[in-house]
Amino acid sequence: MTAMSEGGETMVGDSLDAVEEANGLRVAIVRIQRQLRARTGSDITPSQSSALSRVEQDGPLRLGALADLEGTTAATMSRVVDSLSDRNLIDRVPDPLDGRASLVRLSPEGGALLHELRAEYTEALRSALSELTPAERKVIRQTIPVMARLSELLQASERVEVG
Repeated sequence: MTAMSEGGETMVGDSLDAVEEANGLRVAIVRIQRQLRARTGSDITPSQSSALSRVEQDGPLRLGALADLEGTTAATMSRVVDSLSDRNLIDRVPDPLDGRASLVRLSPEGGALLHELRAEYTEALRSALSELTPAERKVIRQTIPVMARLSELLQASERVEVG
């Protein structure tokens, strides 16, 4: 016997639709991110970009705290931080609460790079959006709060899994 939802669809059908929806959204997001990165000409990796943004948002941070926030291991984050430090995009500073430890913070160069990348991404999106029809742009505008909520849900579930 197949269970029915309130809308008359089968629960199995709803599950398959949800998987297809999630997969379609994932593919679209990955493709958009790839196209934005390609337009900048920057060789910064997604992991480096994410770590820089996180340090800007939450820093200065200990390496372990940054790894937790990014949902990765301290060893992986150490390699990312080392690569960012080698490029002078982050600074390591003494932890005022524990002289044996250090914190990572965004350097002026790192802040400038993030600003430049964001400006380039915004311009690329603005240009692409201008090619959409007014009806398509309206759908995008209506979707922005939903995407922001989806981001919040993913971030909250990440904290639960990591913490």
